[in-house]
Amino acid sequence: MSATAVQEFLSKVAEDPALQNDLAKALEAENDRQAVADLAKSKGYDFSPEELTAEIERRQQEFVRRQEAGELSDDELEAVAGGEAIITAIFVAATAGTLATVTTISVAKPKW
Repeated sequence: MSATAVQEFLSKVAEDPALQNDLAKALEAENDRQAVADLAKSKGYDFSPEELTAEIERRQQEFVRRQEAGELSDDELEAVAGGEAIITAIFVAATAGTLATVTTISVAKPKW
């Protein structure tokens, strides 16, 4: 049930600037993963912090695989080199494959 909820939530984050701001605030919490799961639940997406972590790790591994295979888009490469804090959960998660746009949010100290 929850892997789908995580995927749907991350897709929604990628397209909703207000939700991106809410996510940035949640990431500032001491227990950021729980805060993100709570935010998602408040928006109708029910998953645990562990399920969120598992999906983020899966997407990070896919991103690394694509990076090593030279399959990143120009936007993705620019974001990686841009120097801003990138919330991987958002820019890798927008879709399971390629991205129409790269979303970046600056946070003080990303823990993921």
